[in-house]
This record gives sequence, structure tokens and C-alpha cells, in this order.
Amino acid sequence: MYGALFVVPVLLLDAVPYILIWYDFGYGFPEGLHTIAQNNFIFKTCAVNVSLLLILFAVALFVGIVLHELIHGVCMAAHAKNGWKSVSFGFNIKALAPYSHCMEPLSPNAYRFTLVMPGILLGDIPVIISWFTGNILFLFFGILFCLGAVGDVIVLWLSRNITNGVIQDHPDKIGFVHIEE
Repeated sequence: MYGALFVVPVLLLDAVPYILIWYDFGYGFPEGLHTIAQNNFIFKTCAVNVSLLLILFAVALFVGIVLHELIHGVCMAAHAKNGWKSVSFGFNIKALAPYSHCMEPLSPNAYRFTLVMPGILLGDIPVIISWFTGNILFLFFGILFCLGAVGDVIVLWLSRNITNGVIQDHPDKIGFVHIEE
């Protein structure tokens, strides 16, 4: 529910710079979209072939979700004393969500690092690439995975004041347990 609060800010922060850079304001609306369409052959092709667009969206979504969890796992393994032995992956049927889980506690900074990396790598970087290249598919992918990282941002916010001890993934729920040392 809190994640819905992030939709508008993410769209504003990601899409507005893209529009300011690539929209041709000299032509007005909708003719100004011509510049964006000219730079996005794949998008034009998909706009004509809706089934291709849906297939590409489904593949990008699946691959992005797998990569999101794998990035969490790589970061956890890099910071866990037992490496990959401490990392597990799964799918929560109740929440209809995949997850990665670290079975050992991490330092607060290491835990927060594992939270932010998927959003940066799959969300922020593709958006920035879209600003430089004009590729609207990178923009859509980046926005999608910035929104996909909202849960991580909420957990990051909840951990913001923890500076001592360690943080352990909660064994059953989304979130963590703070263990003071």
C-alpha cells in the first residue's frame, strides 16, 4: 500500500527529464512525439504489433525479476561470512512474490547495500541510459524496476536509524530483525 505513494514521484523523476530532453516542443502535441518515435524503431514496431509488445514486456518482466533477486543474492553472498551457503531463493505464494533471503545477519551498511543495488542497476541506470540515447524501452524498463524496488526502499527507510549491531532478514515476513550487539 505504501508503495503506491512512490508511483508519481518515480514517474516525475524518471520520465520528465526524458521528455524535456527528447520531446520536440517546437511542434506541439502530439507532433512533438515524432522525435521520440524516430529514435525508437523497436517501439514503433511494437506499437504496430501488439502481440510482440506483450511478449517483449513479459520477457523483460521475467528476466528483470530474476535479475533483481539475483542481484540481492550476489550482494548478500559478498557480505555474508559463509557466502552463497547463506543465501536462498524462493517464491512466496501468499504474496505472489519471488524473494532472496540471507540466513545470517549482516552489518547495517551491508544490509542496506543489498537493498539498493537492484534498484540502481535495473532501475536508475536504464533510465539514465534512456536520457542519453533517447531509447524509450530503456525508460520503460527502468521505471518498471524503479517501481519494483519500492519495497526495498521502504525496508531501507525502516533501517535508516540502525547504526550498531547487525540486521537479519526476517525468517517469515518481508523485512528484518535488528540484533544489537
